[in-house]
Amino acid sequence: MTYAIALGCSHTAGTGNNPLECYVNLLEKHYKFPINNYSIPGANSTDVLIKIIAAIKATTSPKFIVAQWPNPFRKQVWINGQLNLQNINSCDESFNLLVKNGDENFYEPWLQSIVTANLLCQLSQIPIVNIMLENIDLVYHKRLQQENIHLHVDEKLPGKTWMFDNAAQDQLHHSPQCHQQWAERLIGILNEHTT
Repeated sequence: MTYAIALGCSHTAGTGNNPLECYVNLLEKHYKFPINNYSIPGANSTDVLIKIIAAIKATTSPKFIVAQWPNPFRKQVWINGQLNLQNINSCDESFNLLVKNGDENFYEPWLQSIVTANLLCQLSQIPIVNIMLENIDLVYHKRLQQENIHLHVDEKLPGKTWMFDNAAQDQLHHSPQCHQQWAERLIGILNEHTT
Protein backbone atom coordinates (compact mmCIF):
# COMPACT_ATOMS: atom_id res chain seq x y z
CA MET A 1 0.00 0.00 0.00
CA THR A 2 1.38 3.41 -0.98
CA TYR A 3 1.21 6.06 1.71
CA ALA A 4 3.31 8.88 3.15
CA ILE A 5 3.50 10.63 6.50
CA ALA A 6 3.70 14.19 7.75
CA LEU A 7 4.86 15.25 11.19
CA GLY A 8 5.20 18.52 13.04
CA CYS A 9 3.40 20.79 15.46
CA SER A 10 0.07 22.65 15.28
CA HIS A 11 0.95 24.11 11.86
CA THR A 12 1.01 20.65 10.29
CA ALA A 13 -1.85 19.41 12.45
CA GLY A 14 -3.97 22.17 10.89
CA THR A 15 -5.04 23.55 14.27
CA GLY A 16 -7.74 26.19 13.99
CA ASN A 17 -8.98 25.05 10.57
CA ASN A 18 -11.26 22.46 9.06
CA PRO A 19 -9.05 19.34 8.75
CA LEU A 20 -9.80 19.17 5.03
CA GLU A 21 -8.09 22.57 4.58
CA CYS A 22 -4.81 21.45 6.20
CA TYR A 23 -1.85 21.35 3.82
CA VAL A 24 -1.36 17.64 4.52
CA ASN A 25 -4.85 16.89 3.21
CA LEU A 26 -4.18 19.09 0.19
CA LEU A 27 -1.02 17.08 -0.51
CA GLU A 28 -3.01 13.86 -0.13
CA LYS A 29 -5.56 15.09 -2.66
CA HIS A 30 -2.76 16.03 -5.09
CA TYR A 31 -0.81 12.75 -4.80
CA LYS A 32 -3.92 10.55 -4.63
CA PHE A 33 -2.67 8.29 -1.83
CA PRO A 34 -2.99 8.55 1.96
CA ILE A 35 -0.69 10.90 3.85
CA ASN A 36 -0.96 10.08 7.53
CA ASN A 37 -0.73 13.20 9.68
CA TYR A 38 1.05 12.36 12.95
CA SER A 39 1.48 15.97 14.06
CA ILE A 40 1.03 17.04 17.66
CA PRO A 41 0.01 20.60 18.59
CA GLY A 42 2.78 21.98 20.80
CA ALA A 43 5.25 19.32 19.59
CA ASN A 44 9.00 19.71 19.74
CA SER A 45 11.78 18.10 17.71
CA THR A 46 11.89 15.01 19.95
CA ASP A 47 8.21 14.33 19.24
CA VAL A 48 8.88 14.49 15.49
CA LEU A 49 11.90 12.18 15.77
CA ILE A 50 9.95 9.60 17.82
CA LYS A 51 7.18 9.50 15.19
CA ILE A 52 9.74 9.11 12.38
CA ILE A 53 11.35 6.18 14.21
CA ALA A 54 7.92 4.54 14.56
CA ALA A 55 7.25 5.04 10.83
CA ILE A 56 10.59 3.48 9.89
CA LYS A 57 9.84 0.46 12.07
CA ALA A 58 6.44 -0.06 10.39
CA THR A 59 5.93 -3.13 8.23
CA THR A 60 5.41 -1.03 5.10
CA SER A 61 7.64 2.00 4.68
CA PRO A 62 6.13 5.34 3.69
CA LYS A 63 6.81 6.63 0.17
CA PHE A 64 8.13 9.84 1.72
CA ILE A 65 8.14 11.82 4.96
CA VAL A 66 7.42 15.52 5.40
CA ALA A 67 9.05 16.63 8.65
CA GLN A 68 8.01 20.11 9.82
CA TRP A 69 10.54 20.88 12.52
CA PRO A 70 9.05 23.00 15.31
CA ASN A 71 10.77 26.00 16.83
CA PRO A 72 13.90 24.90 18.75
CA PHE A 73 12.75 26.76 21.87
CA ARG A 74 10.31 24.03 22.87
CA LYS A 75 11.16 21.45 25.48
CA GLN A 76 9.62 18.49 27.25
CA VAL A 77 10.11 18.89 31.00
CA TRP A 78 9.13 16.41 33.68
CA ILE A 79 7.85 18.09 36.85
CA ASN A 80 6.66 15.89 39.74
CA GLY A 81 6.02 12.97 37.40
CA GLN A 82 4.02 15.05 34.90
CA LEU A 83 5.21 15.77 31.37
CA ASN A 84 5.03 19.48 30.54
CA LEU A 85 5.57 20.99 27.12
CA GLN A 86 7.27 24.34 27.59
CA ASN A 87 8.16 27.14 25.23
CA ILE A 88 9.49 30.66 25.52
CA ASN A 89 5.99 31.96 26.41
CA SER A 90 5.05 29.20 28.86
CA CYS A 91 7.93 28.00 30.97
CA ASP A 92 9.39 27.60 34.43
CA GLU A 93 12.62 28.85 36.00
CA SER A 94 14.67 25.87 34.77
CA PHE A 95 13.71 26.70 31.17
CA ASN A 96 14.61 30.35 31.75
CA LEU A 97 17.98 29.28 33.16
CA LEU A 98 18.69 27.25 30.00
CA VAL A 99 17.82 30.31 27.90
CA LYS A 100 20.12 32.43 30.03
CA ASN A 101 22.97 29.92 29.71
CA GLY A 102 22.84 29.88 25.91
CA ASP A 103 20.77 29.07 22.84
CA GLU A 104 22.86 25.92 22.39
CA ASN A 105 20.76 24.29 25.13
CA PHE A 106 17.91 24.30 22.62
CA TYR A 107 19.62 24.23 19.22
CA GLU A 108 21.92 21.28 19.91
CA PRO A 109 19.15 18.76 20.77
CA TRP A 110 17.05 20.19 17.92
CA LEU A 111 19.91 19.68 15.44
CA GLN A 112 20.57 16.17 16.75
CA SER A 113 16.91 15.22 16.23
CA ILE A 114 17.07 16.40 12.62
CA VAL A 115 20.39 14.68 11.90
CA THR A 116 19.23 11.42 13.51
CA ALA A 117 15.91 11.44 11.62
CA ASN A 118 17.62 12.08 8.30
CA LEU A 119 20.25 9.39 8.88
CA LEU A 120 17.56 6.84 9.76
CA CYS A 121 15.58 7.78 6.65
CA GLN A 122 18.68 7.54 4.49
CA LEU A 123 19.53 4.09 5.87
CA SER A 124 15.91 3.00 5.29
CA GLN A 125 15.85 4.57 1.80
CA ILE A 126 12.85 6.74 2.65
CA PRO A 127 12.94 10.25 1.14
CA ILE A 128 12.49 12.96 3.78
CA VAL A 129 11.73 16.62 3.18
CA ASN A 130 12.67 18.87 6.08
CA ILE A 131 10.74 22.10 6.47
CA MET A 132 10.63 24.85 9.05
CA LEU A 133 7.98 27.53 8.79
CA GLU A 134 10.37 30.25 9.95
CA ASN A 135 14.14 30.65 9.62
CA ILE A 136 17.22 30.08 11.72
CA ASP A 137 20.68 31.58 11.94
CA LEU A 138 23.04 30.72 9.08
CA VAL A 139 25.39 28.85 11.43
CA TYR A 140 22.73 26.17 11.96
CA HIS A 141 22.05 25.88 8.22
CA LYS A 142 25.77 25.28 7.76
CA ARG A 143 25.76 22.60 10.44
CA LEU A 144 22.91 20.81 8.65
CA GLN A 145 24.58 21.24 5.25
CA GLN A 146 27.66 19.46 6.64
CA GLU A 147 25.34 16.48 7.10
CA ASN A 148 23.90 16.92 3.55
CA ILE A 149 20.56 18.06 5.01
CA HIS A 150 18.61 20.88 3.42
CA LEU A 151 16.09 22.63 5.66
CA HIS A 152 13.44 24.44 3.60
CA VAL A 153 12.77 27.63 5.55
CA ASP A 154 11.09 30.99 5.05
CA GLU A 155 13.64 32.79 2.87
CA LYS A 156 11.35 35.75 2.06
CA LEU A 157 11.99 35.20 -1.66
CA PRO A 158 9.50 34.39 -4.43
CA GLY A 159 8.82 30.67 -4.37
CA LYS A 160 10.91 30.21 -1.20
CA THR A 161 8.66 31.64 1.46
CA TRP A 162 5.85 30.41 3.67
CA MET A 163 2.73 32.57 3.89
CA PHE A 164 1.66 33.54 7.42
CA ASP A 165 -1.38 35.14 9.04
CA ASN A 166 -3.50 34.64 12.15
CA ALA A 167 -6.70 34.11 10.21
CA ALA A 168 -7.61 30.54 11.17
CA GLN A 169 -10.95 30.07 12.91
CA ASP A 170 -9.18 30.27 16.28
CA GLN A 171 -7.50 33.58 15.28
CA LEU A 172 -4.16 32.12 16.48
CA HIS A 173 -3.09 29.81 13.70
CA HIS A 174 -2.73 30.17 9.96
CA SER A 175 -5.59 30.30 7.48
CA PRO A 176 -6.60 27.87 4.73
CA GLN A 177 -4.94 30.29 2.27
CA CYS A 178 -1.62 29.73 4.08
CA HIS A 179 -2.10 25.97 3.98
CA GLN A 180 -2.86 26.18 0.24
CA GLN A 181 0.38 28.12 -0.38
CA TRP A 182 2.36 25.71 1.81
CA ALA A 183 0.96 22.75 -0.15
CA GLU A 184 1.88 24.34 -3.47
CA ARG A 185 5.45 24.99 -2.33
CA LEU A 186 5.74 21.49 -0.88
CA ILE A 187 4.52 19.85 -4.07
CA GLY A 188 7.43 21.48 -5.90
CA ILE A 189 9.91 20.42 -3.19
CA LEU A 190 8.53 16.86 -3.03
CA ASN A 191 8.54 16.43 -6.80
CA GLU A 192 12.17 17.55 -6.85
CA HIS A 193 13.22 15.17 -4.05
CA THR A 194 11.12 12.07 -4.77
CA THR A 195 11.22 11.70 -8.55
